[in-house]
Amino acid sequence: MKKAAIVLLSLLCVAGLGFAADFSKNGMLLNPGSVDVNVGIGNSWGWGFDVGGGAEYVIGKFDVAKNVPLSYGVAARAALYFGYFDANPLGLGAFGTLHFNWGALDLPEGLKWLRNLDSYIGLGVDVSPGIWIDSIGGCSYFLSKNLAVNLEAGIRDSRIGVLYKF
Repeated sequence: MKKAAIVLLSLLCVAGLGFAADFSKNGMLLNPGSVDVNVGIGNSWGWGFDVGGGAEYVIGKFDVAKNVPLSYGVAARAALYFGYFDANPLGLGAFGTLHFNWGALDLPEGLKWLRNLDSYIGLGVDVSPGIWIDSIGGCSYFLSKNLAVNLEAGIRDSRIGVLYKF
């Protein structure tokens, strides 16, 4: 499952490179006030597969160094695990997130395609069936102003899917 997800993500990114434009605004892909939703399928770390998704609201931004903006927000995630040995096949989580858009850097011409890549991390809680500290991390490659291919990993699973930004 992991190999198939990596191949699919690679193919979608390569296909997007041929007509890649810069979709960032002020060096950011997810600006304050942005809302995004994602859905995908994944691997539950060797115990089966899952279907999940989530939503995020970007609250604000701040600059690191001179001109490197980071955006931060709050996110919710939900997953339904199949083949997992847990008594509760439902996972729910709430996270604080931090985003970095590679388009904020002054990249050489050969790396301009990275302008549409948003990397993020998140820390929060997972309630399934107890309350646990959890983390997420991933990247989204924007194929258009609002649509991205999303690859995300957390403590319980990894997932490939799509993200839509409103």
